[in-house]
Amino acid sequence: MARDTRLALLAAAQKSFAARGYGGTSVRQLARAAGIKESSLYNHFASKQELLDAVIERAETRLAAVAERFHVSFDDAEAAAPFYARVTPAQLKALLEAFLHEWLYDADVVAARRVLTLEQYRTSLAGSRLRELTVEGPLRFQTELFRTLIGRGVFRPADPEAVALAFWGPVFAILAAAERDDAADRDAAEQTYAQAVRRIQLHLEHFIAAHLAEPPSSKE
Repeated sequence: MARDTRLALLAAAQKSFAARGYGGTSVRQLARAAGIKESSLYNHFASKQELLDAVIERAETRLAAVAERFHVSFDDAEAAAPFYARVTPAQLKALLEAFLHEWLYDADVVAARRVLTLEQYRTSLAGSRLRELTVEGPLRFQTELFRTLIGRGVFRPADPEAVALAFWGPVFAILAAAERDDAADRDAAEQTYAQAVRRIQLHLEHFIAAHLAEPPSSKE
């Protein structure tokens, strides 16, 4: 029962935060939506801020599940390096497509993304969480990943942060361009998704050609 109530509160918070914003949502509204008394909410969450944190953490868990499906880490560059050292272009494309699909269509991820986007100019905390999720976190991980891959000779010698920027910048732009409102029609949404997949393919082809080291056999 307690778990059901907690999930109901999370669902109410996702919906209300994404529609009204964090500041525009009251504890009373959340409790009413979950079918409980306002005072009972605090049996499950210490504050409205803790509810927001839970919404964001749930989204992060969903994105981490993408990495788990491919048996790779999104936050430990050293652990992820062996996978990326042997990954094929097709596997990398599949990984990025899976991430794209979660980013655009998973309800938990969409809710967290929208509330952080709404609140980023109202509270510094929301802005910092959004930047960590979409920019700083990925760049930090990828900088260390490319540092390792360059050191192992998998990638050509280069500044690892510059390589991370060259990889993630276009991916971030593709994700942003593919985001659509719920009111968008199905055909348009499918076309946008197909365009995003095509752009990922183009980006990977150019990135790999520019940064992947040549195999030893081709130098002989």
